[in-house]
Amino acid sequence: MIRRATAGAALLLTTACVSLPPAGDAGSWPARRAALQSLHSWTLTGRIAVASGSEGFSGGLAWRQDGARSEIELRSPLGGTALSIRVDDPDFSVTDERGAALDGEAARELLAAELGAPLPVGALRYWLVGAPAPGVDHRESIGSDGRLASLEQAGWQVRYARYEAVGGLALPARLELESGGVRLRLVAASWQLTP
Repeated sequence: MIRRATAGAALLLTTACVSLPPAGDAGSWPARRAALQSLHSWTLTGRIAVASGSEGFSGGLAWRQDGARSEIELRSPLGGTALSIRVDDPDFSVTDERGAALDGEAARELLAAELGAPLPVGALRYWLVGAPAPGVDHRESIGSDGRLASLEQAGWQVRYARYEAVGGLALPARLELESGGVRLRLVAASWQLTP
């Protein structure tokens, strides 16, 4: 059954990739980058795998972006919520699976300890849609398809392996992030854009 589900997911992603809007239709990369950076309301569900040295974990990810507010759930492989993260700049809070909540710097330290490195959640909301965070130094590489292929920003390297069509845009379906010895891999199962 797992093989069948995996094959179905692979077929779905392959089909989505075939129907991507041509990169040239949305204008130049600077125009597309600005359009992606201006996406304010969206949801993403998928799978995440984290590896740090010989340790690691995998599970589900649910991210809801509404303006500057991010609501993120990291789920265990069995589906229970392992961590809930809320960001509403400058507020930052993390709640663990037992319901213990931390705010501010203590929350950032807990998240860094769980992942193995500090994670710039404010920048990550842009990386997930395939764009650098605005106003922060970065280096980007554009692929032959006119889309972001890789990005270096805030001490992290982001590589985009696959895109899918979502509401007339090409959004990342698979990306990998690395900082020091920490590696994160994210595979999108579902994107939804909110007007």
